[in-house]
Amino acid sequence: MSLLIKGGITRLSELIIDAAPDKAKDIAELILTTQGDILFRDPEAERLAGEYGIGMNFLHMSNSGLLRPNWRDLQGDIVYISGAVNRVIYPSILAVPVPQISVAVAEDHSGGGFTADKTLAVPVPTVGETVAKTDPLAVGGGIAHDDDVGDVDETAETNSPAVNDMHLLPSPGAVGDGFYFGLNNPFDWVATLVGQAGAGTWTITWKYWNGVTWANLTMKYNEINHWRTAGNVRAHWNRPGDWALNNILGYNLYWVKAECTAYTSMTVQPLGTQAWLGRYT
Repeated sequence: MSLLIKGGITRLSELIIDAAPDKAKDIAELILTTQGDILFRDPEAERLAGEYGIGMNFLHMSNSGLLRPNWRDLQGDIVYISGAVNRVIYPSILAVPVPQISVAVAEDHSGGGFTADKTLAVPVPTVGETVAKTDPLAVGGGIAHDDDVGDVDETAETNSPAVNDMHLLPSPGAVGDGFYFGLNNPFDWVATLVGQAGAGTWTITWKYWNGVTWANLTMKYNEINHWRTAGNVRAHWNRPGDWALNNILGYNLYWVKAECTAYTSMTVQPLGTQAWLGRYT
């Protein structure tokens, strides 16, 4: 088979193809190949279709004895050599967004002897209510209660920075003993600087006066640990709707009582240095 091309030929019909009839058609199809295809002989005339692949292609003569051309993919060769299956020749440059981080402090009890490193949960206001935090307030009344002795006014001691002059529980303690904190308006938390942590076995329950009896408060946060932790500790509760004024030692205030509701033993008496109250208007 041969293909004879004479000078001056401008039409495909002028070509003289010296080939068997079944091959002439194949040769004509190769000549009419699509853009990008390559003609080669092996040993008959054949067509090598264009190749795109996933990387950068180059033409390579295979070492198969027949010297047939084939396409090689540069990225494929790199993956084969390096084993980097996920390597990309031209990776897309993506802009990674930097997250915006904000810090919200729910409550700041700085002032007095109470540090500002603690966060209180903020109560959810009712619709239409404006909630605002007040600064730490001086205690309106501080009363040490001993069922055997009675009530002792320690309001001045509660508001002073003198060390360990608040008797948070008597020694020895008993069920019913405790310490009262009072203010002329309903309030939401008490912070106490405990100078001497107590040691022993007893339970402190936080209560309020509802006009008839001392009822349990619903606590939102309590790190008092029954007066067995030294340092700045606080208790935070849901403000009760039936909280009533009560007159104790001449102080007609809204009171909460840290009451001993179970008692076994005491080896170290808990003593306080100072306390603060807080409320939401």
